[in-house]
Formats: sequence, structure tokens, C-alpha cells
Amino acid sequence: MKKILPLLGLFLTMLACSIPQTVTPPPVTTEPPSPAPPTEETVQVNATCNELSFYLDPALAASYTCETVPASNVEFEIYPQYTNVVLQGYPLSGTTFTPHISVFPVAAYNALRPDYVPGRLVELQALTAGGAPGTDALPFLPLFNAAQTFHAQYRVVPFQNGSGIRFLTLYAQYFAPVNNQDVFYTYQALTADGQYWVSAILPVNHAMLPPNADNPPGGQTWEQFGNNYEPYITDMVNQLNAQPPESFLPSLTLLDALAQSIIIQP
Repeated sequence: MKKILPLLGLFLTMLACSIPQTVTPPPVTTEPPSPAPPTEETVQVNATCNELSFYLDPALAASYTCETVPASNVEFEIYPQYTNVVLQGYPLSGTTFTPHISVFPVAAYNALRPDYVPGRLVELQALTAGGAPGTDALPFLPLFNAAQTFHAQYRVVPFQNGSGIRFLTLYAQYFAPVNNQDVFYTYQALTADGQYWVSAILPVNHAMLPPNADNPPGGQTWEQFGNNYEPYITDMVNQLNAQPPESFLPSLTLLDALAQSIIIQP
């Protein structure tokens, strides 16, 4: 029988810790541009929350809430005070995670979790420097009380004052089918000075995926599905990697543009 354990306790507690402020991004005004070198790309921003600024495309969200989440040192909920932005009016609803961008101070997170964060920091720096990802879980913050079951559509994506990796994934505590309720795009990135870790979690859907994880695929029992989970995941990763970016909702191109527009200014 399918056994689903709670996945959202940690995340809901984190978001409930502060009083958000809803902000509707002002329209971007365009002025005659000054001449610039051909290699220099100017990125407009229309959203700011504490040290985080970015461009929020109206096709992605209508507004956002800005909050400062207090630090926590409770088991499975250990993190420093951080900035969190939740996107409102996102193209998808009813997904496991709300669409959001978080900014964590690295030194404070290292101090709280010296057993975990420094190692992930080294891994992320190696990947953004051009290292090849393996089959193990990719570096990811915040910590979840669940496992990263796969990663697909991996790509290194720089932002305005740093660089990071984006990929599709799903976190679970059981043999979870890859499905539209749980799969999300994540952007895990570091500022060039190593002081801040950016973590974006943005749900995505694809027509090839089932709506949820209520049933194992192909009419299998849960026991049969669990016994063949590794080849199933390998096949799903291959299928997801073969899909064009525009075939996802929202498109991966649109999500990449959001990530690339980020600026961290303490």
C-alpha cells in the first residue's frame, strides 16, 4: 500500500514564521538607452525584497510577497534568518510547493549546519565552474526531511552577480511516481563573493506526466513499482531531458530568465 509521509511540515513552518507584504511590481519604464559595449547585457528589475532584486515577468506572476523569515534551530527546521519571496498569480496552482525564491546568508547557515552546508557549498562551486553532475543528489538548500529522487534538464545558469545550476526534481519519502503535483524547477546559486545562497523552487507541469502520485504507473501494484523504481527513474529522466524547454508550463526559458535577472545587493 502506498505510504505517503508529510513532506511540507518544514516548508510550511518556515513560511508561517513571518508576516508577508504583498507587492505588485511597477511597470518597467523604458528610456532611450546609452551606448554600451556589445558584450554587455542590461537587465531591468521590477521587484525588490531586502537584498534580492529581480525581473518578474507578468507571464510568470502578477505580484509577490516579501518576508524575512526568523532563524530556527529546531530539528528538521534548522536555518538562519533569510529573505523569502513568494510569487502570486503563478500559472500553476494546487502543487506541493508554492513558487518562491529564498536568499540564505552562507556564513550563518554554515554555523548552524557545519555537518552539511560546507560540503554542499563546495559541490555547487565545482558545478558552476564546469564540473559534470553525477547521478547523486545535486546541492540543494534548504534541507528537507525527504530525498531528492532525480534530477533532469540540468544546466548552469549565471545571474547578475553570481552563478548557479537549474534542474527539475522531486522530493519524496517513498517510491514516488514523477508527477505534475510534485515536480519543480529549482535554481541553486551562489553570489560571486560566496556570501549568499539563492534557492528558487518553482513548480512545473508537462503533458507527459500524470496529474499526481495517487497511483503507480502502468497498473502496477506499489510493491511491483518499488521493486523497479531505479529503471523507472532512469527512463523518466531520459524522457524529461528530451523535452524542449517551451513544452513545460511555465516554460524553462521563462524560468531561466527570472534566474538570470537576479541581483543580490546586501
